[in-house]
Amino acid sequence: MSCINAAIEAIESRDPGDKFTYSEVARRFGVDRSTLSRRHQQIRGSNEAKSRNQQLLHPHQELQLLEHIDELTEAGLPPTRTMIQNFASAIAGRAASQSWVTRFFHRHPDAIISRWSTGLDRNRHRADSVYKYESYFDLLSTKMAQHHIRAQDVYNMDEKGFLIGVTGRSKRVFSKQKYETGGFKKVIQDGNRDWITVIAAICADGSTLPPAIIYEATSGNMYARWVDDIAIDDPVYVTSSPSGWTNDQVGLAWLEQVFDRHTKEKAGNHTRLLILDGHGSHVTMEFIDYAIAHNIMLLVLPPHSTHTLQPLDVVMFKPLAAAYSLSLQHYLQASHGLLAVRKDDFYRLFKPAWDSSFIKKHALKAFKATGIAPIDPEVVLKKFRKSTLTAPPPLVNVSRATITNLINQAYDPSSIAANNLSEILLRLQAAKEIAEYEKDTLRAALHVHQKPRNRHEPP
Repeated sequence: MSCINAAIEAIESRDPGDKFTYSEVARRFGVDRSTLSRRHQQIRGSNEAKSRNQQLLHPHQELQLLEHIDELTEAGLPPTRTMIQNFASAIAGRAASQSWVTRFFHRHPDAIISRWSTGLDRNRHRADSVYKYESYFDLLSTKMAQHHIRAQDVYNMDEKGFLIGVTGRSKRVFSKQKYETGGFKKVIQDGNRDWITVIAAICADGSTLPPAIIYEATSGNMYARWVDDIAIDDPVYVTSSPSGWTNDQVGLAWLEQVFDRHTKEKAGNHTRLLILDGHGSHVTMEFIDYAIAHNIMLLVLPPHSTHTLQPLDVVMFKPLAAAYSLSLQHYLQASHGLLAVRKDDFYRLFKPAWDSSFIKKHALKAFKATGIAPIDPEVVLKKFRKSTLTAPPPLVNVSRATITNLINQAYDPSSIAANNLSEILLRLQAAKEIAEYEKDTLRAALHVHQKPRNRHEPP
């Protein structure tokens, strides 16, 4: 190995943080300092360029992403990991992995922080807390007042999935003799498990937007027979996806072609508020950018709170599902179970269910039941508040020996009364000590949990 290469290898093999000077290394290996510096800088520049090329995003792109996260945070829409993954994928033009998101956090510990969820049950419990719901309503009322948002410009959107041949539970009338002896067939159910999704949206003034139906089509092609029952003047939109669910493209198309088209005239120059969950197809960079550009404010519901805060979930979807199930049952009974339910039949069964359930009375009830219009946090908060009870005075710390001595002074130690009282008091004393221990450990756990995390710790 030449002296110059040996000198470069010595520089590259240093431990991170070890300082050096080119003059010192040049003297050590007997080489020209300028040559050593030039050769090493060329190699280092080449390696750094190679490293940048292998990264999903250029450092400048990452800085832009950080700015975008900052803007979303300021707007009350701090992104989830999935959202950041979607943003990075959009910037790079190829998929970003979950591990990339983790490395992104490691690279920018001073700019962003993350708080991890550790389980659905725990998250639901924490979401169903007064503090979290109060924060949500504070944000909602602040943004509505700040941007002068009217009730007629407040909307909620979500998806509802249908297994087109599967009915829900329903009460039936049986022959008592046949039922008790088991001499009956199970209720006929087609069982077709083709999946179709409906995107629905309602307004706080009681109006509804046309439904958007997403058929499952692996090839992405729609068949004309699927929509033969749709009249020319029926207010409905149809599309397809490989899974029958929404995806990024369908979500953006819905925002542009359904939501914006049907709400902008009524809004005029006023800001529209769209309340939605954090589903990946709702929080892509393109979706958010389009909303910002068209004066549409997005409010993402807290995780695992849609069962309480989302108008569509709380009121609208249950009667829709029940009405569709009833339509399906009537169809199966009329055909004596001989005709299979196909995608061609879905709209004919779905339309009466939609027309009977997505009505003004239900929509108004949905926004009222979730405390949105009129704004009334107590409608929701009262479900999670418990009555405040006066705490009993604390038990005095007493030992088992003290309890025994006191009982022996009052009763004959061999009496039944002494034995019963001893058992009661000792159980109470044990319960009290356990409660004290749990209180202390909980206090310690909360202290650790609330301590600010070191900025160099991984998120």
